[in-house]
Amino acid sequence: MTNRYKNTFGLLFSLLLPLVILVLAESGLRWGGYGIDLDHLFLTTPDGQYLYMNKEISKRYFTASQATTGNIEFFKKKKDANTIRMFVLGESAALGFPYPNNISFQRMLKYELQKNNPSKNIEIINLSLTAINSYTFYDFGKELAKYEPDAILIYGGHNEYYGALGVGSTNTFGNNPTTVRMIIRLRQTRLVQLLERITRSFRSRSIDKESDNLMKYVVKNQLIKYQSPLFYKGIEQFRRNMEDLMSVFHEENIPVFCSTVGTNLKDQYPFRSILSEKTDSTFYREQLQAARLSIGQGESTTADSILTLLYNQDPAYADCSYLLGKVKLALGEKEKAYSYFNDAKQKDGLRFRAPDEINETIDRLAGTFNNIHKVDAEATFKAESPDHIPGYKLLLEHVHPTIEGHRLIAKCFLRELNGAGFFREKKMNEYVVTGESLSTFPVLEFDSLAGAYSCARLKQGFPFFETGNDTIQAETPVEKMAMQYVREKNWYKSMEALYKYAVSVKDYPLALDLMRVRILDNEYDPAFYSSAGDICTVMHRYEEALEYYRKSFTLHNTFPCAKEIISVALRLDKPETAVQYMEYAIANNQSSMNFRTLKNHCIEIIRYKKLLETTPSDEIYRKIREIYLQIGNTEAAALYPDRKLTR
Repeated sequence: MTNRYKNTFGLLFSLLLPLVILVLAESGLRWGGYGIDLDHLFLTTPDGQYLYMNKEISKRYFTASQATTGNIEFFKKKKDANTIRMFVLGESAALGFPYPNNISFQRMLKYELQKNNPSKNIEIINLSLTAINSYTFYDFGKELAKYEPDAILIYGGHNEYYGALGVGSTNTFGNNPTTVRMIIRLRQTRLVQLLERITRSFRSRSIDKESDNLMKYVVKNQLIKYQSPLFYKGIEQFRRNMEDLMSVFHEENIPVFCSTVGTNLKDQYPFRSILSEKTDSTFYREQLQAARLSIGQGESTTADSILTLLYNQDPAYADCSYLLGKVKLALGEKEKAYSYFNDAKQKDGLRFRAPDEINETIDRLAGTFNNIHKVDAEATFKAESPDHIPGYKLLLEHVHPTIEGHRLIAKCFLRELNGAGFFREKKMNEYVVTGESLSTFPVLEFDSLAGAYSCARLKQGFPFFETGNDTIQAETPVEKMAMQYVREKNWYKSMEALYKYAVSVKDYPLALDLMRVRILDNEYDPAFYSSAGDICTVMHRYEEALEYYRKSFTLHNTFPCAKEIISVALRLDKPETAVQYMEYAIANNQSSMNFRTLKNHCIEIIRYKKLLETTPSDEIYRKIREIYLQIGNTEAAALYPDRKLTR
């Protein structure tokens, strides 16, 4: 072998050896069971039938101490022809924070579409997480096509600066999306997980102490001035990630319904205001305080004069814009008030609210890709707010919608889905949004209380630091359960406790609403349908009971469920329905009831009912009544009283 070949071989060996060592180390760690599975967005249930979001998946973007979890929502591993499947991408606002699992526009949308299309199976899986941004949207989105979505719904844009990997976040890796995406991929390896664990062992553990909220620890560059280089990097980050994501969906021909985001303008004071360096801060703040005193004394005209001078002197100070908004509103100048309130949001130095440029980017994307449909929640929030300025009616604090806010967002999506022809294309029933839309969605008192308690707790810490929110006293059983949920964040435990309470006090409407809520959370658990059927039976709502029992039986054939279907069907004078389940009951009988005899009785009733259609007579009525009485069914017997038939 010549020296040249030896040198070449040696060079190749020296280059490949480290790679081989890394591959072997990674394989060894995986074989040994080290680390967590971050390769798979979805995991499979033990029975192999359903998929659900990997609860560890946020560790692709966060350190272990900052990782968050979303909702566990099941969908079929093998999608059938009758299923309509949508995925929701979003942040905490889309998740429903700070409300419990039941409250989000996604749950409301799912409820309304299922109600309007009872013959379809509606799956709307919420993949939203708290404190994430468009990096997660893109990372999740590029994996979704293989799960056969009929549509993608997106509501997000508030976290581009401080969300995971954002330009102002503590765990950012720079401003280059290609670099950040590569690091996300590397975090899925067991080697990197090991290195991060070793690194954490040498760091201070102060971050693991009880905190006000997660956002306190993900904020790095707290103050980001309006139109500064870092401000525009956040906008560019959103544009690049969303544009790449939309390209993925466009190539797969998947329709996307992307919403603008609403923000609290009227009732959210700017978190931080930044004066220009040239401004005399002492004089400026003295004049600002004078304006506040004038506002407090109802002297709006005086305050307007002071604030207008200050704004002209330094328009960068968000507090001044906000106070001008309040003054203009007091003077009845609503359009100017909106403009100043929005200006205050734009110039707020702490960027927890999406600037206008985020919604403008969404608008441009909808005009660029023919599969993208703009859902304008921002405009709807404005239209539906008092004085046409979004505030506490629709937003709990800065960005998270109230229950009514979520209802409005759901209506926006419904309106656009219908207008885009989605329902027609998927052979679903047309939907016209009205004032009554979503009026029957099961909102629990527990939901409202838990949301209020969580919001009060949130506002005690960063970045609000509001006082007086720690005096809430829980007195009633439901209030105490809601307070316990806020402390423990165990929604399933809370639902079980609330259901037991409802049954114990015979509050059957509440118990039924709870089962409807549980079905929305997991439509593939037959136990919830059976329990709903039991409650409806107690309430003598037999038609509903029959539908719940039949759905439960479809998901999982059991004798108790078949028995209830037969019982309720006969109470409703539907022997033809009861007969359909007789053979199963006969073959799997776990009781002393003689289902063969009962089946024969049903066949007799069916025969007599057919005779009634052609030759009605008192005698046939009597025979049907006697058979029902013979099997102990007084309710159906009452439908065939003694009477003289008119021929």
